[in-house]
Amino acid sequence: MELEKLAVRHKDWIQMVESFGCNSSESEDVVQDAYLKIYDRIQNGLDISYGEDDVNGFYMYMTLRSIYLNSVSKRKCIWNSIVDSSQENLEHTLNSIKAEYADVEMEDSYARLMDKIWSEVNTWDFYSRNIFTAYFTTNFSLTKLSEETKIGRSSLYNSVKQYRDVIKDMFSEDVEDFNNKDFNLIK
Repeated sequence: MELEKLAVRHKDWIQMVESFGCNSSESEDVVQDAYLKIYDRIQNGLDISYGEDDVNGFYMYMTLRSIYLNSVSKRKCIWNSIVDSSQENLEHTLNSIKAEYADVEMEDSYARLMDKIWSEVNTWDFYSRNIFTAYFTTNFSLTKLSEETKIGRSSLYNSVKQYRDVIKDMFSEDVEDFNNKDFNLIK
């Protein structure tokens, strides 16, 4: 069901990958790989729904970006070793790959952390889940959100503060690991 919702926006995903600098044919491969990766995670209990009729676009973005960066890193590694294998260039290439791998590792751990947070948020009641999602995934201020939802600003403030405290209590250790670049500790 969620994969069908993802497929409805297939052209959007292709355009997103192309905006990373990928050509059209490789963009299709990246999107297909993302579908497979998300399918596996859905089988393990991940919920990427966003309301009743949509999916979490940010999660899809992070998945696409991670897959794209991994594929770029592999291509550069192969290409550079074919072109020039002198010791100086080899060291430079290895340092470049290490830096790119660190970015990919960081993004992957960020995606794992966001998975954990969204899994928790998806267990909340309808009101809490939607207020949290609306506030933290849009650029709306509390005033603007209050105007749009017709919910009192002070009520929204209290709710958002409560959600922030819950997330902080549950995931502060993972956030600290992320900030300390202990990416392997985020499971």
